[in-house]
Amino acid sequence: MSTPSATITMQQRQLGNELRKLREAAGLNQDEAAEHLGKASNKISRVENGKVGISKLELDALLTLYKASDKDRVWCRELAKGARRRRGRPTEETTVYLGPKWFRAFRDFEQSASEVMMVGSEIVPGILQTADYTRGMFAGRGDDPNGKIAEDTVRVRQDRQAILSWDKPPRFSFVLSESTLRREIGGSEVMAAQLRYLAEVALSDHVSIQVIPFDTASYGDMGYDFVLFRFDEDTSTDIVYIEIYGDALYLDKPPETVHRYTELLGRLYGIALGPVESRTFILELADQFAGRKAGKD
Repeated sequence: MSTPSATITMQQRQLGNELRKLREAAGLNQDEAAEHLGKASNKISRVENGKVGISKLELDALLTLYKASDKDRVWCRELAKGARRRRGRPTEETTVYLGPKWFRAFRDFEQSASEVMMVGSEIVPGILQTADYTRGMFAGRGDDPNGKIAEDTVRVRQDRQAILSWDKPPRFSFVLSESTLRREIGGSEVMAAQLRYLAEVALSDHVSIQVIPFDTASYGDMGYDFVLFRFDEDTSTDIVYIEIYGDALYLDKPPETVHRYTELLGRLYGIALGPVESRTFILELADQFAGRKAGKD
């Protein structure tokens, strides 16, 4: 028999996040919301944490209390339906495509997780990108002639970076391939600044950056980019995020599927340089890019 924590689904957790944001926007506290439902004071807390589900009648009552928009009502009901279908069936595999809302889910998990673990093999993860590096990624794209997509992306990523300065931020750990650091995006000057920014962020107590150099014997494990979200110490509620072209894939069940990514992450940590060595490696590459710029001058 599964424990209650094992039945928490990706949709259930995200529904809790959505309801929390709607409640806060309405200027209500958890006790007021619980009183409206006629439930115990901890009911709302448990729903918002994804620990328990919510009935359709309760959901509609909260959405009315919070004065939710039609768009938010539809979205919350979709999440609730998914959570109710999955509840009590922890061995069923979950593959959830969120279409245009996929990034909304990512932001929710990134902000509510206790630990965020990212693997990058070609591109610096968005939350670590400088504005010029992000702009460099869009340079020459035919679908962004006015640069609007690039600037929108810069704003979103800078907004995400604010989490790194929270009083109690999640623990972030990154495993990056050497090719991520050497792939020149935006020019040598931009790359030098980007790598120095990585080295600066790596000094934070809650951030760990490890690099897998080209000469690592087990480099074959580095071919998979993914993010693993962990919530508190309960690994049974881990969620794996895999970005695909124009969409995203989230995995939360079955446990053995998610566990394979946890094992892969462990192997990558093992073959990567340590955090101190990695920072030195990053700064050496930054100097190399800066030297290229100086040579051209």
